[in-house]
Amino acid sequence: MTLKINLVPGECVVIGKARVENGGDHRCTLIIQGEEVILRGRRVLRERDATTPMKRLYFVVQCIYLAEDKAVLTDLFFQVCREGIAAWPEFGTNIADIGELIQAQRYYEALNQTHALVEREQKLLAPRPEQRAE
Repeated sequence: MTLKINLVPGECVVIGKARVENGGDHRCTLIIQGEEVILRGRRVLRERDATTPMKRLYFVVQCIYLAEDKAVLTDLFFQVCREGIAAWPEFGTNIADIGELIQAQRYYEALNQTHALVEREQKLLAPRPEQRAE
């Protein structure tokens, strides 16, 4: 598999266990060949930034996606799923779908679906216009 990635100055990408950053002043293009997992920097969530139930779920799914031994994180994944459903019962079906993707070893799809839940959660947590006026 060949993948072409363009990085703006300061942008990074995770390739396998390595974090690669464009340290120059101009765009750079990376041509990646092989079967390593790849995650664009804007999709990387640091543990300290996993401050909501869906962000914690995303962080765990991200760890599973990047891990060599994915089975080690299974118990943690299901624990965080239970916490996410307790916080957002309306996300229960979506979280179950993500669990099915994890069990089917479709990790990148699970990551994308979890990212969509993070975005939904952020919209629900955002202050409403009438709340901002106070």
